[in-house]
Amino acid sequence: MNFELSAEQHEIKERSAEFADREVALCAAELDREDRVPFETLEKLAEMGFMGLCVPEEYGGAGSDFFTYCLMIEEISRADAGVGVTLAVHTSAGTLPIVVYGSEDQKARWVPDLARGNKIGSFALTEPTTGSDAAAIKTTAERVDGGYRISGHKQWVTNGRVAGATIVFARAPEGPTAFVVGMDAQGISFGKHAQKMGVISATTDDVLLKNVFVPGENRLGEEGKGLKVALGTLDFGRIGIAAQALGIAEAAFRYASKYAADRTTFGKPIAEHQAVAFKLADMQTKIRAARLLVYEAAWMKDRGMRVTEAGARAKLYASQVANEVTYDAVQVLGGYGYMKDHPVERHYRDARVTEIYEGTSEIQRLVISRGILKERTESPGGVEGSRPVVG
Repeated sequence: MNFELSAEQHEIKERSAEFADREVALCAAELDREDRVPFETLEKLAEMGFMGLCVPEEYGGAGSDFFTYCLMIEEISRADAGVGVTLAVHTSAGTLPIVVYGSEDQKARWVPDLARGNKIGSFALTEPTTGSDAAAIKTTAERVDGGYRISGHKQWVTNGRVAGATIVFARAPEGPTAFVVGMDAQGISFGKHAQKMGVISATTDDVLLKNVFVPGENRLGEEGKGLKVALGTLDFGRIGIAAQALGIAEAAFRYASKYAADRTTFGKPIAEHQAVAFKLADMQTKIRAARLLVYEAAWMKDRGMRVTEAGARAKLYASQVANEVTYDAVQVLGGYGYMKDHPVERHYRDARVTEIYEGTSEIQRLVISRGILKERTESPGGVEGSRPVVG
């Protein structure tokens, strides 16, 4: 496995970092205070080709690989995790499912506008009484002439009220089924706008569907096979969230290490006090270890390998690291870390959700443990998943 970046990957990483520092970071605190989606920033990201970075060129995207997309998500999230998750959900949950599971007609109709940023994508699976239990969805899809009538209540939909198209999961006669739903359809309204702890510049909304007519050609995959679409989407979506968590951790570490180098107590920088120095060493080590797991999962995805457990490992550890590193960053700053004058308190709040959405850490452990048991059953001589992937 070679993680040396190509010339294109270097360029996109540098462009992402420069844009993050110049455009995204400067308004992050303001957006956090105002609970506002930065449409002007998203328009600029679209102009750069980042709204469809890993979408094939024939469907209007930039044609980069998933690894490159993760590099971009990490850099943007380093500046504002809300913008990072807006991009991640739009791409990995709102656009790529159509690329992966859609018909050629569906790809031609929906993907170019999403890839070019003319429409924002979203993903509506969770409901008030279902979270990790995706099979228990209550939203219904009744067959009618020419298509389906969908009714139900979707909760915590990232990009909900700003989306142009949403992947909606509903229970059809044959079972859970995925649909591409244009958000201008009659019968769609919005309920509660979530007042969140963090990632505030990403809007999170309840989406209400009342007898929404969806043409049959908008069904994504076979009727009754929606869970395959949902779980497959989460497999690679979790890698993007892991990249977001990396960006949050990196931002907190950079700020804390600079603060520790500048702040003096007892006649020397606090970075020279062993208690702080060891914290910084642990923070950096954890981030680098998490980055390797994210890179491994993205590398596997690009090679068409199964990434269910790899994505879960990346998200489990990267989100844990984001929470630990941001906690320590606040501690390094002491009282200042608790104040909104410094960004580490925002990073601390942003990090918390990375252990919750796209599957909680408990669900990631369940996915990983099931993979271990499956590999042991299939390979009695050893556990395949315990060995690193090499290439």
